[in-house]
Amino acid sequence: MKKIYQQKYFNYHDSILVVCPDCGEDAVVKNEHSCKQASLECRHCNLKKKGQDLMVYKVFVNLNCPMCAHPIRYEQGNLKITSKSVLIKCNGCDASFHTQPKTEKYLNSLAKQEGLIHDRIFGCPYYFQKDFKSKLFWAKNREHLLEMENYVSSDLRTRLPYRMRMVEKLPTFIKEAKNRDAILKILQKWKN
Repeated sequence: MKKIYQQKYFNYHDSILVVCPDCGEDAVVKNEHSCKQASLECRHCNLKKKGQDLMVYKVFVNLNCPMCAHPIRYEQGNLKITSKSVLIKCNGCDASFHTQPKTEKYLNSLAKQEGLIHDRIFGCPYYFQKDFKSKLFWAKNREHLLEMENYVSSDLRTRLPYRMRMVEKLPTFIKEAKNRDAILKILQKWKN
């Protein structure tokens, strides 16, 4: 009898399994879509980080000196707090004055490795990643890989008429019959 695909896992968006930046083991990123609520936790080395701790500011001023009209460019980054005003000194006439800077908010996450998928807050690479025939094959977490395994191992894959599921959006190389055994072998290895 042929195996018919039926979706079993629905919560593969809640957390992401990543490589811990301290010990290299698996760690969990929760609430990846909210910088303020995101957290990174490793059960191996007890690393705990919060997304809001990575939030830094950059202040910059771009104007002409009110005394001599000499252009003034000022920029300072990696600040934990913003200031209402900064002291600016003109290189043309040596005048000093306070002005209100413009600010930008950004995340000070880890440097990202080329060619890998990373979480968007902490910059940690996904734990489940492998090069498959010059294409990157990855899974967000255990539920995500179990759902892909369920789909790839099915003989009949029916579509819903009113919406697309995650598995139907998978890249073609994952769904092709010629790659089925190799993909299932990778997923089985990741499971164990």
